Amino acid sequence: MTTFIAERKQILFVDDDECSEELVTLTLTNHEIIAARNFDEGLRLARRRYFDLYILDNWLPDGSGIGLCHAIREFDPNTPILFYSAAGYTSDINEALCSGAQAYLVKPVTPEDLEQTIRRLTSLISAREPAAWRAEIAAIREELAIRGMEYAKLFDSAKEKFLRAEGNLIRLKAEKAFLEAGGTRGDFARRWPTVFV
Repeated sequence: MTTFIAERKQILFVDDDECSEELVTLTLTNHEIIAARNFDEGLRLARRRYFDLYILDNWLPDGSGIGLCHAIREFDPNTPILFYSAAGYTSDINEALCSGAQAYLVKPVTPEDLEQTIRRLTSLISAREPAAWRAEIAAIREELAIRGMEYAKLFDSAKEKFLRAEGNLIRLKAEKAFLEAGGTRGDFARRWPTVFV
């Protein structure tokens, strides 16, 4: 069954190996794969777009996957990160997991293992979605309440200014009529003391 485009998960794949990209693209046909060839391009895409999963190689031409993982975690703390790399030393794996990744696959990997790992990582996010939506709604409600109070204060202040301006306009019209009828400003001031205060 084909997944509709709107439902397809977006995956950023950062690796300079074209064969790895081809394997991932052919294996994950129900996902949209956006590829980057190096650290800088991967970071630029990660900042500009929204992704459901990041797949990183540990060895990149202009940096390391660990460094990229750290950089992504600065602005995207929760989206799963999978390392898919030929760097299979225990120290590489531990460093990647400590940098914020959820899984590490050492190449070569069977398409089934890759697909299963990606399914597991993306389902973790789906399980957290309801709590994330509730937190988002609570934050929006809080912000709307704060803005509502601010707008109420602004409205009260504007209403007060309007009433003062309206009162001043009435007094100015009354003064003009009083002066045109032959009265003096002094007499008017005694009748309307607030005009000159």
